[in-house]
Amino acid sequence: MDLITTCKRCGTCCVKGGPALHEADLPLIHDHRLHVHDLISIRAGEPVFSPLSNGIEPARTELIKLVGLNDSWTCHFFDQTQNLCGIYAHRPLECGLLKCWEPNDLTNVVYQHCLSRKDIVPAEDELWELIRLQDEHCDFAKIASLSTEVVGVSDPAMLTEIARIVTLDLKIRQRAIQMRQLSVTEELLYFGRPLFKSLAFYQLTIKEGPHGLTVKRTSSLRT
Repeated sequence: MDLITTCKRCGTCCVKGGPALHEADLPLIHDHRLHVHDLISIRAGEPVFSPLSNGIEPARTELIKLVGLNDSWTCHFFDQTQNLCGIYAHRPLECGLLKCWEPNDLTNVVYQHCLSRKDIVPAEDELWELIRLQDEHCDFAKIASLSTEVVGVSDPAMLTEIARIVTLDLKIRQRAIQMRQLSVTEELLYFGRPLFKSLAFYQLTIKEGPHGLTVKRTSSLRT
């Protein structure tokens, strides 16, 4: 069996998620190769695909990634009909380093010199107050802790607290939209994905009722 030594354009890497951006990728933003609608914030602790584990795990730090296609993990620059990259000539650092037959070049830079919202959003931006409020009160570490506590426990108070945090996350976003009429793509850069979209990772499900959101456990927590 021949060893793979060149890219076969199978697209496997592109459907697992867009790359995280690094300091070396800042010129792509400054030169308008990448725009706000191309980017999404991944907050610390948020479940995300990791090249280190080749699976979904909590992000070890905040990241700026290329946004997915149609609410999926697939990089939105990936042409699935032709298995081609739409920005190949100006692709980010991680894309240039990725070789499925030799992963060390990529894994050596994962979580190293990564961009965050502080590199993208101006310090004087009025929405920083809401970003800090979200980071302080709607963090993924709290969700992870509470979801672990409710395993095998009949006390509904912890599920109610998770619902409260998810609701606050949505209210912060609504406030930002009122202040600035943010588009959906701008919201993803400023605030990342809504918390409720990550609840399945913690084996939780959410439902909206007449009295607000309720959270329930779907099964035992993954190990």
